[in-house]
Amino acid sequence: MGLRFRRVLRLAPGLRIRLDGQGPTLSIGPRGANLNVSRRGIHSHAGIPGSGIYHRQALWKRTSRTGKADKHRKKPGP
Repeated sequence: MGLRFRRVLRLAPGLRIRLDGQGPTLSIGPRGANLNVSRRGIHSHAGIPGSGIYHRQALWKRTSRTGKADKHRKKPGP
């Protein structure tokens, strides 16, 4: 098991930046409903705080590490 790092900075009510090995992530919104912006894309989160019930939806997802469309993707057949 490797050593991991994570730090959350609260800039204002409803505005946080999380720093970890994957890079910075900006979280906007109150507890239970927020929008996350990271190098992996933009995701919305909605849930009931403290219950473990939530829904996560990708609004924009990065397709590859370079941010460009994957050239090796198989094309649909006839």
